Amino acid sequence: MRNLLSTQAALVHGLADGCELSPMISGNEDSELDDILDEKTELSKTEKWLIGYLETLEVLLAEKRVDEAMAALEEGENMVKEINKVGTLSPSLFEALQDAIAEHRQKLADQLAETICQPSTSSAEIRSTALSLKKLGDGPRAHTLLLSSRQGTLQRTMKTFQSSNYGGVGAFTAALSQLVFSTISQAALDSLSVFSEEPAYTSELVTWAVAEAEKHAALLKKCILASTAAAGGLRVASECVHVCMSHCYLLETTGLALSPVLIKYFRPFVEQALKTNLKRIEQSSSALAAAEDWVLAFAPTSNRPSGQPPSSHSNLGLLQPKLSSSAHKFNSMVQVITHFLVQCPILKVLI
Repeated sequence: MRNLLSTQAALVHGLADGCELSPMISGNEDSELDDILDEKTELSKTEKWLIGYLETLEVLLAEKRVDEAMAALEEGENMVKEINKVGTLSPSLFEALQDAIAEHRQKLADQLAETICQPSTSSAEIRSTALSLKKLGDGPRAHTLLLSSRQGTLQRTMKTFQSSNYGGVGAFTAALSQLVFSTISQAALDSLSVFSEEPAYTSELVTWAVAEAEKHAALLKKCILASTAAAGGLRVASECVHVCMSHCYLLETTGLALSPVLIKYFRPFVEQALKTNLKRIEQSSSALAAAEDWVLAFAPTSNRPSGQPPSSHSNLGLLQPKLSSSAHKFNSMVQVITHFLVQCPILKVLI
């Protein structure tokens, strides 16, 4: 403990006494410039500007003052153009200035990229930082990092989400779908606001969005659809697909149509659940028919619209003829499946 306190005290005293900034932040390009300038006995106005400019640029980068650093880099680029015209610097100093600006530009770009990747960076800051990185000429990296940042936020939220307790398949699917597709929507809006509709960025956005939609579908398969479809749970499967597809369709207002991806992924499970139900109806009907007494009767009251008597002279009598008990039960089972198709029109696209 005594050694630790002594070390900390020495560090504090060192900071209090002050230390020169330049040795900590100077790069190779400054050393080269220093060597060249040390050989000169008298400095010109441009050379004096060069020394002050590089010192200022170092400080701005060290303090992460992005806007000022970008303005300083722009100033340096303008001076390079002017010096190139009038020749107020020697070729060696001019080349060293160009190298210094390029290196500092790269340092600033790396700082911006690091900021985008930080989990604590807000949405507004991500957009502004990505825009700054684009202005530095590193647009492709800015767009990729923007999407990666949204993906990272989604993954962190989903870890918390999956450990939470949601009541029922519908609530789980709704919460998960809302999270996934709202994140994709936000990423699309970010991309559009910062990078407009440039084809290269749009293509990357679509590829990323499709991948995220497929991951979402795979998670629903793992948690719900695979076991449900195998067991013939058409109600649960239809509810899951309906909720997910509804959120997906809301996303189309941003120009991303991901429903074909989900339809292709969900169709086998819905078909499997439907086939399992049809097979079950077939087996049940066979068993009922084997034990049938074949006494014909109208459908039970519970299967008829309320207030309608089973009269053979009415329209109802024509629509509901006398059938055996097994036939009425067969109709009842088929009506359950028909009900799903009516209540969930999206399923019609899948079947």
